[in-house]
Amino acid sequence: MIKVIIVIISLFLVSCDVNESDLHNTIWKIYKKNSHDFGDVISFDDIVVKNDTIFLNLEPIYEIIEYKNRYFMDEFITIKNLKTQNLATYIKK
Repeated sequence: MIKVIIVIISLFLVSCDVNESDLHNTIWKIYKKNSHDFGDVISFDDIVVKNDTIFLNLEPIYEIIEYKNRYFMDEFITIKNLKTQNLATYIKK
């Protein structure tokens, strides 16, 4: 039983890690948002990601709040607008 719990915790910890290569070369579609600060689609191809901050034209614009996998299939990213503090969640397509 303890081995099963350790495996589950390990998988959870791995799935919370943001890998920059997971963000690029794909399109992320809006899943839910609490304002109109965010577009319906986001692509990280022309955006620089350092640690948990997203930069556009060398200016920090978003913070990555959460990155998760659901059932090892769907990938979600929740970001926060640094100016307005509003949140949006995107799903990887």
